[in-house]
Amino acid sequence: MNYLKNVVKVHNIKELQPDYEEGTLVLSDSQAVIDECKRKGQPVAALENGCASQLKCDYVLIDEDEVDDYVLERIYRRCMDIPWDIAETRRTLIREFAIADLDDLFALYAKPKMTEYMEPLFSYEKEKEYEVNYIQYIYKLYDFGMWLIYDKITGELIGRAGIEVRETCQDAGQAELGFCIASDRWGQGLAYEVCSEIVGLAKHEYGLNSLIARCDPDNVASRGLLEKLGFTLLYMQEDGDCRYVMKI
Repeated sequence: MNYLKNVVKVHNIKELQPDYEEGTLVLSDSQAVIDECKRKGQPVAALENGCASQLKCDYVLIDEDEVDDYVLERIYRRCMDIPWDIAETRRTLIREFAIADLDDLFALYAKPKMTEYMEPLFSYEKEKEYEVNYIQYIYKLYDFGMWLIYDKITGELIGRAGIEVRETCQDAGQAELGFCIASDRWGQGLAYEVCSEIVGLAKHEYGLNSLIARCDPDNVASRGLLEKLGFTLLYMQEDGDCRYVMKI
């Protein structure tokens, strides 16, 4: 689904309309226009077109002629905090987290045995603050992170999975794979289906060359999944977790 409906170029503050219809992205080479759009919450991107004007904007287009609809759609969604659709597998949809998903996330973590081998969520308000920052900084910085997993048929949130550049990563081009599936959907092969897709994205979409993963040594299911995906046990960490690695 495309949310971007219209792209307008505005070179002068006098040309800027008081309001634009929903779905409009403004492109401008004027700092005054950019600042006014940001003040009003109007999605905007800067047009540099190869010059060194150093416009201050979250999104800067260096060569407008090389920017396609995909990039403009992504910028619009980032400006509007609309979650990006990541991928689709046979049974699932993978997309970014949005604050509107917070209650569903808490419901997921409240299922039996969900936090047996992973950290629980923070308190509601603290988790909300954390997720707001995550959307603002992690998604926008890396274009990847931890995502939500939805059942394609029912629309139910059934898990989380994704890749993150964390302090645990020791090499350039490396990220950590994380995953969890709702306990009432265990044993259905969903984690393998989703993580296989994410491994492919890590290599082909994000240009990574290796992944690591960590898990409790007693978590037999996760260890089996990692080995099935092609991970190799590297060593036991000081905190007791197993550390796995895979070249991609």
